[in-house]
Amino acid sequence: MLNLFPIQFLALFAYFILRIITGLVFLNLGLKHYKKREELSSVLILPIFPFGKISVIILITFELIIGTLLILGLFTQIAAILIILTSVKMLFLRHRFTHDSLPSKLTYFLLLGIGISLLITGAGIFAFDLPI
Repeated sequence: MLNLFPIQFLALFAYFILRIITGLVFLNLGLKHYKKREELSSVLILPIFPFGKISVIILITFELIIGTLLILGLFTQIAAILIILTSVKMLFLRHRFTHDSLPSKLTYFLLLGIGISLLITGAGIFAFDLPI
């Protein structure tokens, strides 16, 4: 069946929009978690890793790095791998962390799908990454 809107030449813009919006989401999460880092340090504790402050620093750093890399379009596939790792980790551990600033499992599931998509498709247009 034919597409209703045959504009496949604009597909690179779709990847660009997906990359930018996801980058803004991660920057927003990083800044929100930075503001509430004291509260989160008592929440992000696991029996095998009881260092809440280090966990918060790692989470905030990952979110800010991912957001910056995605917005710049630099090392997009590495950022996508970080998105996948962060999302999988939070999908398994989200039920242990009960804080309002942490997104729901559904959000992390959607971010996992976006990460897989960006890993496969690449950065799109207006990026420092070269399209293959």
